[in-house]
Amino acid sequence: MPDLMSNAVSGLLSMQQALATTGQNVANANTPGYSRQSVNLTTLAPQYQSGGYVGSGVQVASITRSYDQFVVSQLNTATSDNSRLSFLNNFSTQATQLLGDTKTGITQQTQAFFNATQAVAANPTDSTARSAFLGSAQALTSKFNQIDTQLQNLDSQIGQQASDIGRQINTYAQQIAQLNGQISKAQVINPNAPPNDLMDQRDLLINKISAQIDVKTTSDGQGNINLMLGSGQSLVLNSKSTTLTVGNPPSGINIMLGSTDITSRVSGGTLGGMLQAQSQLVTPLRNQLGQAALVLADQVNKNQLAGVDLKGNPGTNLFTAASSFAPQTTAAATNKGTGTLTGTYTDPSLLTGQTYVARYDGANWQVRTQPDNGAAPVTVASGGALNLPGLSMNFSGTPQSGDVLNMLPTVGAAGKISVVQQSASGIAAAAAGQPANSRDNTQIQALFALSTTNMVGQTAVGANDGSSLNGTISSAVSQAGAFAAQIQLSVAAASATVQNLTAQQQSVSGVNLDEEAANLMKYQQNYQALAQSISSANILFQSLLSAFR
Repeated sequence: MPDLMSNAVSGLLSMQQALATTGQNVANANTPGYSRQSVNLTTLAPQYQSGGYVGSGVQVASITRSYDQFVVSQLNTATSDNSRLSFLNNFSTQATQLLGDTKTGITQQTQAFFNATQAVAANPTDSTARSAFLGSAQALTSKFNQIDTQLQNLDSQIGQQASDIGRQINTYAQQIAQLNGQISKAQVINPNAPPNDLMDQRDLLINKISAQIDVKTTSDGQGNINLMLGSGQSLVLNSKSTTLTVGNPPSGINIMLGSTDITSRVSGGTLGGMLQAQSQLVTPLRNQLGQAALVLADQVNKNQLAGVDLKGNPGTNLFTAASSFAPQTTAAATNKGTGTLTGTYTDPSLLTGQTYVARYDGANWQVRTQPDNGAAPVTVASGGALNLPGLSMNFSGTPQSGDVLNMLPTVGAAGKISVVQQSASGIAAAAAGQPANSRDNTQIQALFALSTTNMVGQTAVGANDGSSLNGTISSAVSQAGAFAAQIQLSVAAASATVQNLTAQQQSVSGVNLDEEAANLMKYQQNYQALAQSISSANILFQSLLSAFR
């Protein structure tokens, strides 16, 4: 039966919960991921008494968190993009620094090598000029080696970080799956009493995953938030998670979700930035520098072999012979067969700088450029051979359907080039047929002309329709610099977007201590008034008892 006492007691209990909730807000004002909670009050059902309905007091209908799903989704997406760009910004800065400045960079070392030929041409018999030329050749190959090694080290560091990120994502996914189970059970017990703190924990974990990889979320309406990667593969489905495996073979980072390869479908988060760093910076740089190194070695050696040295002997190689290099090939980690791929260089000047991927369809290998340029694949029988521009490929072994082999013809070649000519007198400065100590400079002048000859990536031998050695190297440096500059601009915008969305999210979910202080005073005053009501009800009750004594 409604009366002053029961109404006041219901109010006291409700104010206790309101004060406790406010205290929870204050205590978690600086807790990452916490959403401000609010007590929602509702009147108890009134009861009919003589003359009308009399109120029965108040109760707590629910305790809800201040939350905007739209803003949170936007923030997760922005976080993913910002993490990708932040990684790329830091990485591209390191990579471009390796290429050197305007005085000591690879471009200047290349030009210095060709310029050194002019001192020999001016005085072909001068041992000092010849020694300086050898020194410039050694400085150039050392620079090629150094840059390629450092790029390879950066690439290895990416792989190690990527593996760590994969394990971190798995830990977060498992925790989200567990929270899904707890939240869905709580929803079944009482749909009107959401487990706010558990939901906050889950949202924070989703945001952490978004920072590492682009993820899509869906709600099943029963308390579960499901996470999908790539084009819809489930990372978390209800209370179960799928293991993410991240590897870094020579062909680049490989991301497996269960047994599905999702590498090509990952575009956001730090992992997306790592994939982009490899495909748009590291591999192209190593490709272009390797291509230039191969052409340099091949063409300079041909020049030297066509002339005679200071003693009148036929010239010998200045650099490591291109025929001693082997194109880099790798097999996918998921291969089940024993198929292998080897290659040899037929003419480095015809190399296109492209990489290739071969997939076995159960009967033949289908060879495409990588990234795919849209052209129809070239079919090669198992155990067959394929001639490509400047390259011969040979398949062997017993592959199984779905196996993948990668060929990176010029990647790493810059790290292998070296000077094999040890004698200054062994430099072939004169044309064939000239006597010992000849002052003829025909051959060394022809070597200088190679710096501007458009022979890198030409369509046919002698076509001279490619790019020059200096141009190829300068282009590699310029492209890397342009990439870094573009990323630097993009990351500033992405960071600002995250800051704005975080401010929006905090305006909805964040705890305002001034507001909570006002609530504490309000609920405290309500509590005191209700306590006074109980005291008044007690006085009335005692007065009533006294009247019957």
